[in-house]
Amino acid sequence: MLLSTSRKARLFALTAAAIAVGSLAGCGGGDDASTLMHTMVKVDSITQGGSCEDINVKVSPVDILPNAPKMSNSKEFITPVALTKGADGVSCSGTGTSIPMAPGKWKFTAMMPSGVSSCEHDVPATGASNVAFKDGESACQ
Repeated sequence: MLLSTSRKARLFALTAAAIAVGSLAGCGGGDDASTLMHTMVKVDSITQGGSCEDINVKVSPVDILPNAPKMSNSKEFITPVALTKGADGVSCSGTGTSIPMAPGKWKFTAMMPSGVSSCEHDVPATGASNVAFKDGESACQ
């Protein structure tokens, strides 16, 4: 039995839609997106000339673990941290979140008013990852 032209077109459209939906299911957020790690960067500083100057934290790979999630970064990048003035009028603080990072050892470096502060930090495959800078200290935590 022959199908009518409009029925063939509908069957073709339904088949194409089913294939498209099936292929999208494999490339959505899925499990890989849920494993992407970000590092929270906290900065405590002091005002400069009465205002808070934002800090850019350079993040450089030291030793990246194999088999990182597909969407995670394994190259050097900058994480901006916007600072706001505290109630005392002298302190500045802020936090920033990195882009998705591959698990492994990373070096975090910030130019603070008192000088350069840096440390190496292990970014886990799962769990929390936090780095803190405090003006006057040469190493982050």
